[in-house]
Amino acid sequence: MNKIQAVNASELPWETVTEGVEKCMLRSLPGEKRTLIRIGAGKAFPVHAHAVPDEVFVVDGVYVDPQIENGKAFGAGAYVYYPVGTEHHATSPSGCTILVWNANR
Repeated sequence: MNKIQAVNASELPWETVTEGVEKCMLRSLPGEKRTLIRIGAGKAFPVHAHAVPDEVFVVDGVYVDPQIENGKAFGAGAYVYYPVGTEHHATSPSGCTILVWNANR
């Protein structure tokens, strides 16, 4: 039987990834992982790639990946899909929160 899960991210622990970048694990089970990431103004998540597809939904602020459309800015409500092995670099000129999900294999 499936169980409904509800969490308040403000009540969960946030882990520092690098200066100005934090992450909060919302859900991590075999086959699925959901993470909130806050990127401070002018800060960046380290360049990385995944062995599974990575999907990003911009919750608030402005998200920029220099490898996408010459650094196009994506605002709240934008969705970005990264195929397996895509190297990417999450940044934000003004700060943002993104929801990231992948298969967590």
